[in-house]
Amino acid sequence: MVQLKVTHDTWFKLSAAASSSLDDSQKVFIDDGEEFEVHSYGRDKTCGKYHIKVAFKNVALGPQKRNTWYVFTPHMLLDGNELNNQPKDKPDPNPILITPKPQGPFKLPGFKSTFYLNQPILKGGHFSWAEATKNGSRIPTHKNVVYRILRIADTMEEVREYLGGRSITVNSWYRDPITNRRVGGARNSRHIQGDAVDFVVAGIPPMKVHRQLESWWGSRGGIASATVFTHIDARGYRARWSYGF
Repeated sequence: MVQLKVTHDTWFKLSAAASSSLDDSQKVFIDDGEEFEVHSYGRDKTCGKYHIKVAFKNVALGPQKRNTWYVFTPHMLLDGNELNNQPKDKPDPNPILITPKPQGPFKLPGFKSTFYLNQPILKGGHFSWAEATKNGSRIPTHKNVVYRILRIADTMEEVREYLGGRSITVNSWYRDPITNRRVGGARNSRHIQGDAVDFVVAGIPPMKVHRQLESWWGSRGGIASATVFTHIDARGYRARWSYGF
């Protein structure tokens, strides 16, 4: 079950416009600390950078008794695991390592140059295209996914430095929708978008990694815990859950 927890006094709105521009029929005031069970949520072109559209369960708010509202993300937390979100993706048993000699050429949408699986995603970085694409078996088909891979690669470099430069094993990075369903990922998993990584840090248990990163990552995205890996994503608002295994 996923709940939305209000972390500051806020407005639920019928659009992503500033609350001051909306009349009372288009918004409802919500106190800090209130919690609502979520039916579904997501972003579309109308949300902008700082809102998500949420459909709530068993609640009807405002004069028109609506259950779907725009919520200002800096004033909220999504807490809890989505139904059937039990990913069992594992590291490739024969990973292609970063080496000087180019290996495994491939193309990426939106880029003219040739990339290599044993090439660091970021110049001088510690994470390879092989790790992001499961040794080349999951090549993105849209340039926006590539940009999100680049963004979360930068985050993973931050994570590595924050945790003392320890080596990190990637369990799962980009997943196409078919692969995501096969391995047990959530319907709207950020792995499909390219900006999520499940990983293990050498010498630190995953639950401890989660505790160390939770406040550090803050509202930049999601953090989730399992006994066998830690999840991080760059969705742009605060989300927390446990997989329960």
